[in-house]
Amino acid sequence: MRVAYVFFVIIAGLCLSGCEAVFTRQPVGEETVKLDPQVWQGTWLSDEIVVLTTVLDGENGVLHAAWVERAAEGARFETVTGSVRRTGDMLFLNMEHRQVEDGQPEVGAASGRDTEGPKEDTGENMPAGAEFYWARIENDGRRAVLWWPDVEQIRLAVKAGQLPGTIKQDQDVILEPLDASRLARIGSPESSLLKWSQPVIFIRIGD
Repeated sequence: MRVAYVFFVIIAGLCLSGCEAVFTRQPVGEETVKLDPQVWQGTWLSDEIVVLTTVLDGENGVLHAAWVERAAEGARFETVTGSVRRTGDMLFLNMEHRQVEDGQPEVGAASGRDTEGPKEDTGENMPAGAEFYWARIENDGRRAVLWWPDVEQIRLAVKAGQLPGTIKQDQDVILEPLDASRLARIGSPESSLLKWSQPVIFIRIGD
């Protein structure tokens, strides 16, 4: 099971199987965001899920999310760790994608599985082939809004040579590192490269 994938799928309101995704070779955003626990830490409600967030390393933008998922054997507690980065005034949430065989744990993805503690998710020193899920995010401490990449529009941009990347056989898109100008294009509503009409909204309901 890919815990990070399931979390992003839930918050994006996507299907649980047969979905295509946009990954990057390194976390999106040029700078680490210092996270204020009063803004980023809390209990958040959306249409599909209640998520508890904890700032693990505010200086390095490391954020931990936990939720309860129903499984055949009963309720199961799941967690993921990601990072928040910025380019200009745009913030991006990133989580490393580590695809493993079903039934095998995802290292660092669930509670108690990461024994080395939080690290800044810069993309440096990552294993060859590392890939990251990402979304643009805005958070004022009361409401967090995420915009998921529009796979079809980004696929078309890659085919046209407007974004550097590769379209895999399964139609997933792998974007190469994105500079500030390309991130500005992605972050512009006029580009239609994000799902601007389908934001995922979380309302803070507690600490």
